Amino acid sequence: MDEIDAEKAQYIRQFDAGRYLKSLREGRSLTTVCKELEVSTAYLSEVERGRMPSDLFLSKAAAVYGVDEDELFSLWGKIPMLAQQEVKGNPTLLTTLAQIGREKLSDEEKEDLYDIIFKVYRDFIDKKKKKK
Repeated sequence: MDEIDAEKAQYIRQFDAGRYLKSLREGRSLTTVCKELEVSTAYLSEVERGRMPSDLFLSKAAAVYGVDEDELFSLWGKIPMLAQQEVKGNPTLLTTLAQIGREKLSDEEKEDLYDIIFKVYRDFIDKKKKKK
């Protein structure tokens, strides 16, 4: 995919995500939701029409609308704030992800690798819980 196609795909993603966000209001007025989100009506209206929102806005929106924050960030093509903090705060994790990205792995191989990493994480957490 060339740069222009990627840009178009991102605009479409933002437009679709904005429409989804608007659907979450479920009849509540723009003003009411803006008070909960602590943003202006103009800002929310722009986001609902496809403007790229801030990470803080998405985090608040997930809480206000009662939706999964990771999924909401994903709809916008963004990385959740907590994941960003983990990567920034852990050089080993950052290096590991960068090296995986540099390897000549297919998408399927990467997905298999991420599944293994997730399983190791879950096993670690389960063992930790059993010790308590």
